[in-house]
Amino acid sequence: MSLDELCEALFCSRSTLRRDLIEMEDMGVIIRNRGGVYFSKARNKEYSSLYRNMANFEGKRFIARLSANLVQDNMTIFMDSSSTVLSLCEFLKSKNNITILTNGISTAANLIENNCCEKTMIAGGFIKKGSTSVIGEDASRYFEQFKADISFISCMGIDEEGLYEASQHQAQVKRCMMKNSKYTVLMCDSTKFGKSYFYKLARYNNISMIVTDREPIGKLKESILNNSCGVVFSE
Repeated sequence: MSLDELCEALFCSRSTLRRDLIEMEDMGVIIRNRGGVYFSKARNKEYSSLYRNMANFEGKRFIARLSANLVQDNMTIFMDSSSTVLSLCEFLKSKNNITILTNGISTAANLIENNCCEKTMIAGGFIKKGSTSVIGEDASRYFEQFKADISFISCMGIDEEGLYEASQHQAQVKRCMMKNSKYTVLMCDSTKFGKSYFYKLARYNNISMIVTDREPIGKLKESILNNSCGVVFSE
């Protein structure tokens, strides 16, 4: 769209629009050109935590509510740093005496206000600009010290061949979580169906169950079920 069209549609001045567009470009959502703007189509970019938290908010809450049914009292749980898994925190308040280990700063901060947790533990490592994820080799090795009942993870996209991440560092930590837990639950909303990225996170035979907001169809559904991976998409 042109800048004039955006100003008219949003009832704002050019100076206000310009500030917001600069911020959105820094987030990787849009690309500015002379006199206009268009959506970024970058396939291997990990968007900022602010953008990810806003995307498909209601779908993530629906998935989180379903996923919480898999958690029982006294469990030990790994939770990744994704915005989808962060949504799970709200629905764990009725649980008792659970131990949660995470690489998510926002996730840990949310959980320490939650009486369900006997312990909240966070991995050490480094934090990339615009992210609330603790990543790197130290974070990956942290999860090798423990054994969890369930890992809750998300990803950037899935297709008939498996799960994908835009960040190799994120994929590394999630693989360690999966390796050191009895079951792995993928929390993935339907906007990620049919999308592939550079880093292959896992195949469906590495996942116990997918919790989503819409039934997968076609080759995607066949691939999931043929690899003995369960799918939950309704209450």
